[in-house]
Amino acid sequence: MIQPSAGICAARDAIEMEEKKYALRIPRGIATGIIFEAAEKYELIVEQEKPPEDAFDMTTGMPVKDYVPQMVLRGDSPENLMAAQEYIYKKHEEWIAGVEEWRKIRHEQIRRKIRK
Repeated sequence: MIQPSAGICAARDAIEMEEKKYALRIPRGIATGIIFEAAEKYELIVEQEKPPEDAFDMTTGMPVKDYVPQMVLRGDSPENLMAAQEYIYKKHEEWIAGVEEWRKIRHEQIRRKIRK
């Protein structure tokens, strides 16, 4: 009986580990900086979803229809993914609140310039 070499076993184990990873799809409206912060903090891998087969013309390589890939976080434990999801949504809410505040400040600056 022939025993597989250690390299083949290690490669097969690595493939099995990759298949066991958990994935979390992130909505497209979330800032990428927040996603990368969470990935770094919770030691996750950031990927993009694969485009559908009919998204691009095979002869020209140009897009046939609008396609915006969705970000996907991958990790070994669902607990890390759930913690990352909470972190991302919390940071996104803070960012949105900051954008509204920044708009108000900018609006006031423009008003002051017009009054002068």
